[in-house]
Amino acid sequence: MLKPRLRIIQNDCVLANFNRNLEEHVRLAEEALEEGIDAIAFPELSLTGYNVQDAAQDIAIHIDDPALDPLRELSRDITIICGGIELSDDYGVYNSAFFFEDGTGRSAHRKIYLPTYGMFEEHRYFSAGQRIEPLTSKRLGRIGIAICEDFWHVSVPYLLAHQGAKLLFVLLSSPLRLTPGEQEPLIVRQWQQIMNTYAFLFSTHVAAVNRIGSEDSFTFWGRSGLTGPDGISTAAAPLFKASKLDTEIDLQAVKQARLNSSHFLDEDMRLFSSELDAITSWRPPA
Repeated sequence: MLKPRLRIIQNDCVLANFNRNLEEHVRLAEEALEEGIDAIAFPELSLTGYNVQDAAQDIAIHIDDPALDPLRELSRDITIICGGIELSDDYGVYNSAFFFEDGTGRSAHRKIYLPTYGMFEEHRYFSAGQRIEPLTSKRLGRIGIAICEDFWHVSVPYLLAHQGAKLLFVLLSSPLRLTPGEQEPLIVRQWQQIMNTYAFLFSTHVAAVNRIGSEDSFTFWGRSGLTGPDGISTAAAPLFKASKLDTEIDLQAVKQARLNSSHFLDEDMRLFSSELDAITSWRPPA
């Protein structure tokens, strides 16, 4: 499938109401399936809402929990990516991305970089993920999934791309931070710059899936979108408005980008690894 059809869902959700949010996921996935969509992606923590705080432990769910069966069943015909609070086998609580395909589900990524500054306090409620690895989808090819703050650390998309991911997803619940005098919020421009830069440097597609709506003092701004491997934005959803953004992922565009410029393929990972080892093993003189 050289041009799978991806639907990006930019929507609101109900805080700490798993059942209500699951119903909305099922409705939207069924609708997408009827309209010939191959894959559907939802924002960060789309099954639970963002600012769950102490309720995180109560609504954390294991990926094999029967409550997720409706998404598993739908995934026989449509690939589903969404965000939830995961309970691991050893009872860790994670801000995770779930991946459903061919009737099965898996935890595709556990958020590594948990912001705990300013308005954020994620490390109080979640454990940090410890793995950066892509996965293979029969409909989307080799993909990598990151969650919000992970994309503010170049190591995450770098390692996903160098493990073969040609489509990078970043699921967001990015709140508005006002910048006086600016017509367009600075955070919106910053995220677009991040997407365009990674897409170009790693010669990959980048799909950002951000939510809208409000929770307490948090206002989420949307503007989900897709950037091609040439670093040019190809589709964008509006600010502050629920949207279903339909896109085609041209997998041949990655091939063309890398034939046009080999900067990604020329990366010297052995040199990078040895220098990184030297940095991390360095000890200051006594």
